[in-house]
Amino acid sequence: MRRFMAVAVWMALCAPVWAWHPVGHRIIAAMAYDQLSGKTRARVDELIRRHPDYAKFTEGVKGNARQTARWAFIHAAAWGDDIKGDSRFYDDTRRDAKPTRTLPPFPDMRRHTNWHYVNVYFSPDGVRLPKSPVPSAKTELPKMIAGLEGELGWYHLVWLLHVEGDVHQPLHCTARLTNHLLDRSGKPASDLGGNLVVVDGYTNLHTVWDDLLGVTRDEVYIDWMAKRLKKEHRKPAELSLDPNVWIEEGSAVAQMKAYVMPAGVGTRENPFRRTPAYEAESLAVAHQRAALAAYRLAAVLSSKLP
Repeated sequence: MRRFMAVAVWMALCAPVWAWHPVGHRIIAAMAYDQLSGKTRARVDELIRRHPDYAKFTEGVKGNARQTARWAFIHAAAWGDDIKGDSRFYDDTRRDAKPTRTLPPFPDMRRHTNWHYVNVYFSPDGVRLPKSPVPSAKTELPKMIAGLEGELGWYHLVWLLHVEGDVHQPLHCTARLTNHLLDRSGKPASDLGGNLVVVDGYTNLHTVWDDLLGVTRDEVYIDWMAKRLKKEHRKPAELSLDPNVWIEEGSAVAQMKAYVMPAGVGTRENPFRRTPAYEAESLAVAHQRAALAAYRLAAVLSSKLP
């Protein structure tokens, strides 16, 4: 048990801060924005301008007002991760959480780190599955969508841009339980969406999938990748706007495509080794999920802010 707990501690320290890499969120947002009608763009532009951090969203942006509005939207998509390192906000999930002063017009200063994912548990070796913790992306996404037309529409929009992208990263929709990763009491513990699955001896499964859309924040790359995804993946004839469907899909994809290793593989002593075939397949899946996220995001905004 000590061996497995050592792995858990080691990997927890190495766990990534992001969901997708920030560039992934921006690629999805860029592709979605370019699909919006002029009227819907005007409405989302107005909401983004009302955000207290609008100056940060436009910092360094060059171009006319239309280009500035577009990049403010794109940069805002990473805000949910950006505030994890912002001293104005506090981690409300910590037992020793110390609330910071509420700065109007924010409704609160919580980082809401548990909004970024939902643990739909599964086990390849028969571990009894617990209920998914709440709050989560599953409980909060409907509220974000419903809130777009309200007084805090600017707040719900920026969160929606981020969390909708999060749940299209498959490992944000599931967590594995096995008899090979145990907690202090000797009971099977969650692998935290792949964060505790050791890959190639130096990284973890969650990080591998976070980085599949790229890690460079260069705006030329973001535009190029957004156009590439649109070219690779046509808009589906039918688009579900139900977050529950997005999450169910993501969980299924994670189990079929990400967790291709046996239950006992992925420990520090027995890490999962990626093959060229796995790398190619995971990249293809990431591209498909990101494109679908963009199409669905545009459809939700078009429906709620026509």
